[in-house]
Amino acid sequence: MPKRLNGFRSTRASGRTRSFERPFRRVPTELKRSLRIFDGLAMVIGIMVGSGIFRTPGEVARQLGRPWLTFVAWLLGGLLAFCGALCFAELATRYPKAGGKYVYAREAFGPRAGFVVGWVEGLAIYPAAIAALGVVTGEFVGRLAGWPAAVSKWIGVLAVALFVAINIVGVTSGRWVQNLVTSAKVLALGGIVVIAFVAGHGAGWHGVLADAPTGFALCGALAVAFQSVIWSYYGYADAGKIAEEVVDPTRSLPRVFLFGIAIATGLYLLLNAAFLHVLPFDHIAGSVLVVGDVARAVFGARGDLVITLLALLVVMASLNGNVFVTPRVIFGLAREGLGPAPLAWVNPGGTPWVAMLAVGAVAVVLAATGSFVRLLSIAIALVLLVDGLTIAAMFPLRARRADAPFSVPLYPAVPLLLIAVYIALLIGTALAQPRLMTVALGVLAAAWLISVAAVAPLSGRIAPPAASPRTPPPDSR
Repeated sequence: MPKRLNGFRSTRASGRTRSFERPFRRVPTELKRSLRIFDGLAMVIGIMVGSGIFRTPGEVARQLGRPWLTFVAWLLGGLLAFCGALCFAELATRYPKAGGKYVYAREAFGPRAGFVVGWVEGLAIYPAAIAALGVVTGEFVGRLAGWPAAVSKWIGVLAVALFVAINIVGVTSGRWVQNLVTSAKVLALGGIVVIAFVAGHGAGWHGVLADAPTGFALCGALAVAFQSVIWSYYGYADAGKIAEEVVDPTRSLPRVFLFGIAIATGLYLLLNAAFLHVLPFDHIAGSVLVVGDVARAVFGARGDLVITLLALLVVMASLNGNVFVTPRVIFGLAREGLGPAPLAWVNPGGTPWVAMLAVGAVAVVLAATGSFVRLLSIAIALVLLVDGLTIAAMFPLRARRADAPFSVPLYPAVPLLLIAVYIALLIGTALAQPRLMTVALGVLAAAWLISVAAVAPLSGRIAPPAASPRTPPPDSR
């Protein structure tokens, strides 16, 4: 009989596939290492560089009131994201397994912590993001076609289903779509930068808003603006979810994390410089869609078409990337005995297809019913809690085994800085939206209670300190 672990039947034991039930004994539950550095970069940049860069620059400019300070905020956001990438690069190379954050939480704090992190990410945070991206895709397609909002919503549902189908076919189809749309997105945004610098005259680099904050008020404005900037950089950690499929992970993963952040930071800084080169600063501060105003200033009447096509590219890259990486979390949970074993089944194309269907089904329901809006409202708080716990995992893991294929420089200052920022953002969110924070904590508490019922205590789940940092020890799960 298969060994029962954590309330579910494990699909792995002693390096061999175990069955959920006898008829499924030969169902594969291993992923293939087929993703190269470029594929990983396309995932990270595609997910990270999203619609935030369209709306956030105006909000940041409005909060800070000074063009140079606005630019500095984006630079500091990139540096903070780089610190985060350093931490996740170490964690991912220590444990290059499918799933990302839940793996690190499980290894550091035990299977219940992994259960909570994984299922909150896999069934709440990311399906809501996928649903939202699908609906936005439908809105842009509807705008191009001139369809009413009711039709656009169902186009969004179909968009989610389409990208799920593409990725179920296999890893090859999913990564090629991601490489194509991300490359097109980066080239298009780069084209906007070049044209803006040619057409503009530096109008936005001068002047200060009349109501620009000073003194203590400036500190508060910096905190609010910086929070918006941080969310625009979010998504770089998703490379850890596909670590098991990356060729030569100890060499490739740090490059994916760090080059991905470097490219995104460079792109964000160039775009903000381009905005300031074309539009007056007070115009930027009063705009809800700065890149759209730049497109209209540069392209005239065709600007609306240009920005709609560009936005569609941006959102599609993020949608496909999220559809690709999220099922790896559910897959990893199931394979380690933290979920039903069929969710760990892999098809001949290398896709965890049952997990993909599960994530897609949740996202489709959320998109069709519109309930993703409420879920997204608490996702920010959930992300802060989950990521704070994940970064904190570095400390027990380092204490247990100091050597690693990649080590964060200036340890422990870098992870402590990140945790301090997460705590500050959590406090700010709790003060500004106490009900939202209460609901987010309730979601985590509910997940923990479920884990108590579903997860039996296990011994020996953590790799011993003497294990090789470059080759994970054989699974005994």
